[in-house]
Amino acid sequence: MAALALLLAVPPPAPETFDIVGKVSPKAGAATGAVTVPMILQIDRYTPEHERTKMADGLKYGGYPGFLKALREAPGVGSLEVAGEKFVIRWAREVETATGRTLSYVTDTPVAFIGSGRKDAKPTAGYEVAVIQLTVDKAGKGEGTMAAAARVKPGGETGVRLDSYTETPVALTATLRAAK
Repeated sequence: MAALALLLAVPPPAPETFDIVGKVSPKAGAATGAVTVPMILQIDRYTPEHERTKMADGLKYGGYPGFLKALREAPGVGSLEVAGEKFVIRWAREVETATGRTLSYVTDTPVAFIGSGRKDAKPTAGYEVAVIQLTVDKAGKGEGTMAAAARVKPGGETGVRLDSYTETPVALTATLRAAK
């Protein structure tokens, strides 16, 4: 009975906003230097288990097309703002760890095809989502990576493995904004 009271006393997760800086490093052999891009990640709620199950089943039984269909049918749970453009997040998952949380987010469209302007660039077809993975400590500071254009596969710690359009993911640093 005390455990039930404790569970009921824990407030539901509130919306949260992360200020993120993405660092895009050039491909080996290219010009030196890196580009930094500020982003805002707004999560209104984490994806409920039944929605994640639909997406996981779509991937398991229908492959990548099945996942895309289920993802795009799911309600938005947040957004990612990059250079004034907003992208809908339809998959948001958090896994508690001893030191904080592991977070994963999937948008329903790609954010950017980094390197697609090169002569030797691979085709962009099939890279229809963006995937962000962060490890955040209990103080709300963290780091991670973003595949700005990707395909997803089942597996991994957060339930999603990815095939990124770029060879090198975007490096991220994140800070949780204080609640207002």
